Amino acid sequence: MGTDVTGTGLPWVEAIVEAFPLHGFVEFHRRELPSLVERHGELVADDLRGVPPLAFRLPDGTCFTWRATDAGVEVLEGDADAATLVELSETTFSELVDELLTASGAVRTGRAQVVRGDLASWQRWEPAIQSLCSGRPVYSSAVWATLVDREGAPLDLGRAFTADDDEEEMRHFLHVAGYLHVKDVFTAEEVDRLGAEVEHVRSLTTPGDPYSWWSVDGAGQEVVTRINYLGRHSRDLDRFCSDPRLVHYARLAGPTLRPCDDRLDGPMVFIKHSNVVKGNGDLGWHVDDGIGGHPVMCPLIQAGVQLDHATPENGQLLVLAGSHRAAKHWYAWGAEADLPVVALETEPGDLTLHYGDTMHTTPPPTADGAGRRVLYVKFAEPKTFDWVPAGCHYNDALFRPEPDGRIATRATSWDDEGY
Repeated sequence: MGTDVTGTGLPWVEAIVEAFPLHGFVEFHRRELPSLVERHGELVADDLRGVPPLAFRLPDGTCFTWRATDAGVEVLEGDADAATLVELSETTFSELVDELLTASGAVRTGRAQVVRGDLASWQRWEPAIQSLCSGRPVYSSAVWATLVDREGAPLDLGRAFTADDDEEEMRHFLHVAGYLHVKDVFTAEEVDRLGAEVEHVRSLTTPGDPYSWWSVDGAGQEVVTRINYLGRHSRDLDRFCSDPRLVHYARLAGPTLRPCDDRLDGPMVFIKHSNVVKGNGDLGWHVDDGIGGHPVMCPLIQAGVQLDHATPENGQLLVLAGSHRAAKHWYAWGAEADLPVVALETEPGDLTLHYGDTMHTTPPPTADGAGRRVLYVKFAEPKTFDWVPAGCHYNDALFRPEPDGRIATRATSWDDEGY
């Protein structure tokens, strides 16, 4: 069964949760958190300065408030001073600590309720919570100092490599920057053949197909923006997941990475359309573990075979360099300030790689008639295959029908406020 129709509450999801130790709610706040603040408080102090307090409460009323201090965070019992109050179970709180869930994932799956304040106020705290628990820094302009080559000189963030370039240099670039652009990996004939297979699958894809995402353009037409599990209709695309060149470059991120041909959406294509007015055709800044599952899915590599030119006119890929190494805030387009935003301009046959946890986006095309296509194959470690069964994705919750029947894959089933 495909991920889009599996829904949530699956036994395998519960098995993942049970594989991680339960963080007792009271024990964590009274013992673990003060210890974490002592070790990692300096990582979050600047980020939290001036942020209103946040409280977590169990259904039985047990409650603790997180308050920002010059040393990082202090913990208070009760919620009297908290601007934002979240009610959740002890298990859900433990999932948040382990990054099996995010704030968004907890709310969207009904595991948590924002009783006071709003989700955005909770999310404002989220990078600091992840930083305290993991020891990763909070992403900021300080990342510029870390974006250096093996000799310590600043990386050329717009660099495109070739197959003849030093492999260790490419490996270093990918690990430090979180993405890689390799030119002319595939021939024009191969691109034509892959493109023809993609179009064959598109011809068999219809609105409401649970393996595809649909949006609405300015003319009121439904347009397909993503098709998952392309191998359902194309043996060539299914076999292509194990292409030696894909495997070679993906394994610059780790020697045990395997192609996700039968899970995590399998081989898929993104199709950019101009003038999308409703739907997920233009993805804002995001990560692939946005609802949770970081320790299950990461490191995850997205290997993108470029079937068309990529420019601002047809909605190219943008990344935030080095963001895969940090806990991150959610950014709106134009709010990146002095962060290292990199726009990847590619040609047909080029290969791009980026970590799923590198913050990335595909903004709206600036011209009409975009139509840009990218064929993606994910690569993950064996642990991901152990935890996530074939035909499933950790993000299955994204496709659970809402009470009103709205489903994320098809924009016309949403209400007027969108998804």
